[in-house]
Amino acid sequence: MRWYDRLRRRSEIAHIRRRGRRISLASVTAFVLPEDGRTLRIAIAAAKSVGTAVVRNRIRRRIRGAFEALGPGKDAPGMLFLVVRDEAVGLPYSRIVEDVRILLGRVAR
Repeated sequence: MRWYDRLRRRSEIAHIRRRGRRISLASVTAFVLPEDGRTLRIAIAAAKSVGTAVVRNRIRRRIRGAFEALGPGKDAPGMLFLVVRDEAVGLPYSRIVEDVRILLGRVAR
């Protein structure tokens, strides 16, 4: 069971891109928008330039797995829109987990 919720509405994602703070890391470019009193909500997008459908799905699963591995240790209510970078495909899983840890720390601020 996930400890975070998923963003599904296009309007919410567009709002995060317009109003959110942009953070560029090795595996993702994230748009962060803190919220009060809600759980963490995320959306992950991977462009076709990242690779085939199999590659894009795999990297999205790895990023979601990194969120699961870290667990709800930090109280970080907010919204995250993650855009997978092409370089993420070749990164080790430990680096992806570290990027997610950095993102969670920045959302908590």
